[in-house]
Amino acid sequence: MKWKLRIPMMLFILGLVSGIYQYYPNIMISQENYLLNSIQFLASIGIPIYILEKTEINKKQINFLFGILLIFSGVLIDYLMVI
Repeated sequence: MKWKLRIPMMLFILGLVSGIYQYYPNIMISQENYLLNSIQFLASIGIPIYILEKTEINKKQINFLFGILLIFSGVLIDYLMVI
């Protein structure tokens, strides 16, 4: 069974960026301004997804189990970087 790479990559990027921002909270532009923190977090998620869309990597067909593995690794990275 084949699956497009779009959804697994989006979920992997969400987990990866979330883990990075939780492990390194000092990389935020401004510690006091919640709006700037939100814009920076959303941009760090949106830019890689935009690049993947423009390079058409997300249109590749992958095996279903590889997609599940990619999603699981994103969740695992997010979980392990909190500890």
